[in-house]
Amino acid sequence: MSSHTATKYDVFLSFRGHDTRHNFISFLYKELVRRSIRTFKDDKELENGQRFSPELKSPIEVSRFAVVVVSENYAASSWCLDELVTIMDFEKKGSITVMPIFYGVEPNHVRWQTGVLAEQFKKHASREDPEKVLKWRQALTNFAQLSGDCSGDDDSKLVDKIANEISNKKTIYATI
Repeated sequence: MSSHTATKYDVFLSFRGHDTRHNFISFLYKELVRRSIRTFKDDKELENGQRFSPELKSPIEVSRFAVVVVSENYAASSWCLDELVTIMDFEKKGSITVMPIFYGVEPNHVRWQTGVLAEQFKKHASREDPEKVLKWRQALTNFAQLSGDCSGDDDSKLVDKIANEISNKKTIYATI
């Protein structure tokens, strides 16, 4: 990963609020903050169909890690998909480390956009620019090819695992 002279956040959280804001994300955010890990979490309630805000590109750009929690309705949100395209662009440049979390979804369903994701993309295809939809699909495919974690029965273990991994990597980066 390239050096981050302008790092402002250790972690940028990307998630579908409807699915995870009041459970998994709230526990993860609390644990990251408890460990003094500077974390960006968008606290604004977003309506379906709202467009990705250019203001979010900056926090992504100045973060070391992006914890991307793809849940069942993640791909229903054009906002989340635009955010993921930006995150994956920075990942490709080597300026951010992406930590995929598959929350209640199978990685292969995300990679191939099958099941509920196929339905979500049918809706996007009917109302969005085909090039944009193709970018979203490619970002999800690339994302799902990264090594990540799947949620299980015990979210607290997954929260601890993520927080430990970030803490350890943060320590390594501090010595570089």
